Amino acid sequence: MTVSLPPKMVGIFRILHFSDIHAGLVEWKWKYLLDKRFFGRLNQFSCRQKRLRLENIAFLAENYSAINADMALCTGDLTSIGSPEEFDNALKLLKPLLEAADGNFLYVPGNHDAYVSQNHDALVNAFNILNDGKAAFEELPTTFTVGPVEFILLNPARPCRIWQSTGELSPFVWQKLDYILSNPARAHARVLATHFPIAGPRNHPLSWRTKFIDWQRLAEHARNGAFQAILSGHVHKSFCTAPENGCGAWQIGAGSLTIYDTFAIIDVNTNTGEITPNLLKI
Repeated sequence: MTVSLPPKMVGIFRILHFSDIHAGLVEWKWKYLLDKRFFGRLNQFSCRQKRLRLENIAFLAENYSAINADMALCTGDLTSIGSPEEFDNALKLLKPLLEAADGNFLYVPGNHDAYVSQNHDALVNAFNILNDGKAAFEELPTTFTVGPVEFILLNPARPCRIWQSTGELSPFVWQKLDYILSNPARAHARVLATHFPIAGPRNHPLSWRTKFIDWQRLAEHARNGAFQAILSGHVHKSFCTAPENGCGAWQIGAGSLTIYDTFAIIDVNTNTGEITPNLLKI
């Protein structure tokens, strides 16, 4: 496997952004028959498992030095149904990349990671391991500054109805997010890291089944210059929309690393905060 990497210029901070590895398993348990996990496991077994190229995770780890990234960011969906066994499998697969990044790694959950409330403890454990104490799950949304970038880690992922894969924030979380975004950034660039994009490719709103509920509220913050980019997953085909062609901020969807072999590199100028996104395919 090869990939054509953009050169890294002097004064650039580089983010390796990937998403939606869906490191699911095909084991069955009787309790899966009682809730949404039945449909998630059925989909994993009948469709997704045949397409997954989990070796792409190892590819990023083995080529981390060549990518010349300063940090790595995963925007969710480590799993298929969020079971403890799947989280263990995902953490095992990600360990070489964590080591290659030397702890400079951030993760926000996806809707599959928060599939059912019964697996909440497994999600929190994976979150704590991957973020290595840089953020506390119960304090999301929270900010973390590294180099020229202030990251806002946001988690709209939560258990929802069988036929939905939506993201939603509680009134309290919206209040906290509004407060964060109403204050000046603590770095040259402010980047929102979340599983759900504001909108999808060509800036089209996502469907009622998959959308970020009340996404218009976040788009208004973007148009007001509260953040310069939103890095997301959820949409399996990678996409990128420029501020002038969309919501007022860069929208960078890394796509699914293991289904469509895609990831993104985001270069941030350490002096100006200017963002240059690159969508790549293995």
